[in-house]
Amino acid sequence: MKLLFLGILIFSTMASAAENENDPLRDTVVPESQLKAMQGHVDSSLSRAVAETLKNEPLPPQYYQSAIAFSSNNTDIMTAAFIEARVPDCLHSEGLKRQSTFFLKGVLALPFIAVAKVRRKCI
Repeated sequence: MKLLFLGILIFSTMASAAENENDPLRDTVVPESQLKAMQGHVDSSLSRAVAETLKNEPLPPQYYQSAIAFSSNNTDIMTAAFIEARVPDCLHSEGLKRQSTFFLKGVLALPFIAVAKVRRKCI
């Protein structure tokens, strides 16, 4: 048992030591001296072409300004879904729309109103 605890202790200290190592690709900061040295190697015509291209490109549309999200087709679908999801009143015409009455209609379907109420298919 002591050996198990010792192994867990050693493993946890090795794991925490591995996490503390500096990853060369993560959180790299280039000193200003190296940055100025790199700027000398970049062609000025290339940097001007990149700047002109960035000026000419239009900004991407924002999500909240999208006309597709507020189209009438989506509004109609959502309205129909909300109407369908509404739980009907048991004593009105749509009271048994979620409760099957098999082949019984009219007065013979009256017992199914109580069943629908118990099963919470209607209010």
